[in-house]
Amino acid sequence: MAKISINLLPPEIIARELKEANFYKIQFVGVAVVLMMVFLASLTVALRILQSRNITEAEAKLTQTEQRVTDLKNTQASLFLLKNRLTVIDKYFGVPSKQSSLYQLINKLMPPSVVVNTIDVGKSGEVVLQAVVPDSASLDDLMNNLTVKDYNEGKISQVSVDSLNRGRDGYYRISFKIKPV
Repeated sequence: MAKISINLLPPEIIARELKEANFYKIQFVGVAVVLMMVFLASLTVALRILQSRNITEAEAKLTQTEQRVTDLKNTQASLFLLKNRLTVIDKYFGVPSKQSSLYQLINKLMPPSVVVNTIDVGKSGEVVLQAVVPDSASLDDLMNNLTVKDYNEGKISQVSVDSLNRGRDGYYRISFKIKPV
């Protein structure tokens, strides 16, 4: 069955109603576009706020990390200094140095009658010694002790006499260098 519709409105009113309907459609689309723009703008502002907050948090973490690294550098410097000090202490107390062991050996090899005026031990371990010896027997004992490997425990490679003289009092004054092995 076909429907029958009868429109009793005058054509001016129908044209005006159609114009108003088109205007309302255009107005609805405009309002929808404006609302969409407001929504997108607010979304952009919200994202920017979130990003700036994330950036602020990342900068705070970076600052904390930099502070920790700086603190660790100071700790590392302190530990390095302590390690060096402990190494020096170990040298003095733990393991005798080349210089101290040579000094102790020379002190042990000196006959009791020899009077040492000066003894200089260099960084390389070389020893310069000046002494006064009362007689030739003590001088022979001293030189024998320093030059024979059985007595000097193989720690002395060379003994060179710089000067040897005898004073009016009969004492020998000797200056010599001792080189370690």
